[in-house]
Amino acid sequence: MVPSYLLKRRMITMKRSAIRIAVLVLVLALAAGMLTACGGSDKAAYTAGTYTGTAQGYGGEVTVTITVDASSITDVKVEGADETPEVGGAALDTLAESIKTAGSAEIDGVAGATITSDAVKTAAADALAQAQG
Repeated sequence: MVPSYLLKRRMITMKRSAIRIAVLVLVLALAAGMLTACGGSDKAAYTAGTYTGTAQGYGGEVTVTITVDASSITDVKVEGADETPEVGGAALDTLAESIKTAGSAEIDGVAGATITSDAVKTAAADALAQAQG
């Protein structure tokens, strides 16, 4: 016959194991739920076409023309004729490529051309807002 104190100890151990398993299952379920909630698509739905946004840059107005299809940016053109050719003007092509690659106006600016970079991002955001309707 097994002593009663050993049976009690075994029961306590089994209860602790059951509680640990239940907590583990709960944590995994919560983690799966959070990952599912975070896994939504960031891709914006666009109305296909070409859209233009403008903003004030360092030397003058900056114009961003964005062409989109239903789900992505297909072309970006940035014009800023009055921007400083060596700094802001030189950054325009880099910024256009960054917008196209990112598929968004949320890009990093170009060092030394902060005002121009901010203007391009603002104009691009305006054009994309038009595309989203």
